[in-house]
Amino acid sequence: MANFTTDSQNEIFDVVNENDEVVGEATRGEVHQNPKLIHRAVHIWILNDKGEILLQQRSLTKDKAPGQWDISCAGHVKKGSDSETTAYRELKEELGVKADCKLVSKFIDRDIDQTEMTSLYVAIHNGPFKFPKKEIQQIKFFTKEKVLEFIKNDPDASLASKEEIPIVFEFLER
Repeated sequence: MANFTTDSQNEIFDVVNENDEVVGEATRGEVHQNPKLIHRAVHIWILNDKGEILLQQRSLTKDKAPGQWDISCAGHVKKGSDSETTAYRELKEELGVKADCKLVSKFIDRDIDQTEMTSLYVAIHNGPFKFPKKEIQQIKFFTKEKVLEFIKNDPDASLASKEEIPIVFEFLER
């Protein structure tokens, strides 16, 4: 966890079981320190009309993966909300855009200190984007070839990027 974070550790999330049924609630701080507390998250990968994929470099004040190149847009599902509503909210909050989101996959992502029920979406948008500097340092579109090379070789590529980008391209090729 970052020494100083702009992420509110008191946000309340639903805790779910492996069937995505709500079984309780906990704060961001609690779910990010206990892998037994499964909480919902959305990951939205944005592509432009050229088929390039957008990555964001996370702010150094984020509590998870600070400074890393990561998912185009992501966020947690707040207590009482749902993944689709959250995906649209996060696009507006993080990138200042509206776009149709298509659900690609839903899976449980287990990490050493947290477990997320992740809904992975794809959206098409060319920008312009307006992002809060407290969330994102910069954004950049990558060609398929460049991003696959980047996630393979660059230590600043997040684990989520390494795992999910191939899933996104596989989905798009169907």
